[in-house]
Order: sequence, then C-alpha cells, then structure tokens
Amino acid sequence: MENVKVDDTTLRDGVQMPGIRAPSPKERLEIAHYLDDIGIDRIELFGTWYDVDRKSAQMILNAGFKAMIGIWVRANKNDLDEALRLDGIKGVGISHPISDIHLTYKLNISREEAFKRIHDAIQYAKDHGLIVFYHGEDSTRADWEYEKSIIKMLTELKVDVYRVCDTVGVGIGAHTSSVIPINKSIPDKISEIKKNFKIDIEFHGHDDLGGAVTNTMIALQNGATYASTTMLGMGERAGNAETEKVIMNLNYHYNISKYNISLLTKACHVIHDAMDIRIPSNKAIVGENVFTHQSGIHSAGVIKNPETYEPFSPESVGNVRRLLVGPLGGKNVILFKLQQILEKEGITEKIDPNDGRVKAIIDYIQQNLFGSGIRRSPLTDDEFEQLVRMFALK
Repeated sequence: MENVKVDDTTLRDGVQMPGIRAPSPKERLEIAHYLDDIGIDRIELFGTWYDVDRKSAQMILNAGFKAMIGIWVRANKNDLDEALRLDGIKGVGISHPISDIHLTYKLNISREEAFKRIHDAIQYAKDHGLIVFYHGEDSTRADWEYEKSIIKMLTELKVDVYRVCDTVGVGIGAHTSSVIPINKSIPDKISEIKKNFKIDIEFHGHDDLGGAVTNTMIALQNGATYASTTMLGMGERAGNAETEKVIMNLNYHYNISKYNISLLTKACHVIHDAMDIRIPSNKAIVGENVFTHQSGIHSAGVIKNPETYEPFSPESVGNVRRLLVGPLGGKNVILFKLQQILEKEGITEKIDPNDGRVKAIIDYIQQNLFGSGIRRSPLTDDEFEQLVRMFALK
C-alpha cells in the first residue's frame, strides 16, 4: 500500500456532474493548485473539446505542478491530435468501452472493431511519446475473456496503466461465487490482473450502489496502484469515490502521510464556490456536522476528551469543532459555552454551576425552550449570548 497513488478526476469526471456550474479556466487552475498542494499524484482533465477546455488545460500544464497532468481523450486520432497541440503534454487517458452493452447500443460496433480502435489509438499515442493510461469503460459488465484479451494487447503496446472502470457502480468487494462473477468481483478481478499481466492497475469506482470508496480501498489492497477519485465524490449520477475519503482512509488505517490532509476541507469549499455544488452538512471529513456535537452524552464526552467521539481532530483536515445548545443537549455544553463567552470577555474565573443565575439559564433552556417543544432547533451563538445577557451573566 505504500506505493499507492491518487489520480484525481474532479476536473474531468467531476465537471460532468449534472446541474453544476461549469468552472472558468481561472477557477479550474485554482482547483488544480489545491489538488497539487494536497499532493495528488495525477490530475486528470479535459483539454480537447472546447476552447475553454484547451485554455484551462494549457494554463494547468504551464503552472509547473508536481502532479502528472493527464488529458482525457477518446480512442481516436482526432482527439489525440487535439491533445498533442497542447504545449507540455506528457500523458493521456484514452477511454473506450469494452462491455457488450456499450459496444452494441452506444457505439454499434463489434468487439473486433473496438479492439482495433483501442489498439490503433494507443499505438498512435505511444508513437508520439505519450504516457498512456487506458480506461476500460464499463469493465465490471464486460466479458472477462474479452477484457483479458484487451489487457494482453495493452501490455504488448507497453501501456503504462490499465484503469478498471466500474462505470455504473455494480462492482462488489466480494469474492467470486455462484452469484458474483469475476467481472464484478473487485478483489478477484484486480488480483487476477495483477497476477497475470505486467501492468499498473487503476480503479475508477462509481457510487450507484454506494460502494465506490469501499471498492476503491479493496482494489488498492489487492494490488491496484492508482485510485481514480473526485473531490466530494462529484461525477455522473451518484458520483465517484471521494478523494478526501480515500486519502483519509490511507492516512488513518495505513499511515500513508504523504498527502496534506489539512487542505481537504478548504479545497472542497473552493470547489463549492466554483461549481455551486452543495456540501452536505454530514459529509464525511469536510462537512460541518462531522465535528459538531449537540446531544448531551456526546457533548460531555467531547468536552472531556475529543477522542471520545472524534477519530481525528478537526484541525488535521482543516475543519472546525462546534458545540451546539439544542434539543437533547445536556447542561455540560451550556456550562462550556458560557465559560467560552466569559473568557472571550476577559473573565477568567470558573463558572460556578451552583450560581442561581447559572441554574436559571440552564433550567430555562432545558425546560422552557426545548423541554416544552417551543423551540425545536439549536440556538445560534448570537441567541445564546442574548440569553446570557438576559440572565445577567455578562
């Protein structure tokens, strides 16, 4: 696992997410800066379709990032020629379907025709000195024998990386069985490719069945070198494995510390601002609620030792801890926030929980507001401060 790499495709698959605002070239460059500062190993992006794509790609190529820059193309000469017009290009990701359902209904071509297309595009890219990542679109619904013939051809052409694409998220982290064929079994498929072919493997997982991150981690555990991910899980339909989740799993479970996790939350907010994508409050790692505590039991534990309910600190990922006074809250959080307010005012003496005013504000909040059902949402900090003034505690 120490040699794993992250290939972030926020600026390719991510920008295909329905309903978002397309980022400008300047915004794409800023996002790429954050990805590079995090330590992402490869940044994948569009660079051939529209003027805005070409301009963005050239700006990113000119920026001198440490990350490898990969331009996504289809398996045809025209796309490759457009990519080759970019100054400083070193690598491409060539994508072509390999499942029968895609070949028949999307492209209306045979397996043989697809094989030749893929072969000729890769040969052309290699003849021009490009690093090639080949993306086997819809790999988890492809015929296994046909897929192996494709991989064999890739090794003969000295393709650098084969991307196993779980395009509609039907892969599963289970071994083959009477109901799980090898094309859908992520551990067995990756292991078999690793054992029988000399080529680096990448896994690209979609989240249609909710397994993208788990399948990505299983792929890495079974020999994949690259994880293809997007920030916030952006992408088509249910999106992809989240970059921030994969990085934190690598950090937390495998002590892989080469990525700057302190930038994860900020990077997600930059993407939110650029593309108008909502960050759910309960989004793992970067959501507002991840380090927000309201219930009495949880708040009391966190006040005494944050590790009781936080596996890693908010500061480590650029997030912030919040304690809310709300329904199901206990007196500990009220006392804690009251102490914070007084300290902010320069009052250093400890709160006396037996002070009549302190007892009164606790009783008012717990019984009059929340206990009666008059108030059903937590108090804002401003509202809490108003109550402190009302009870002459400030």
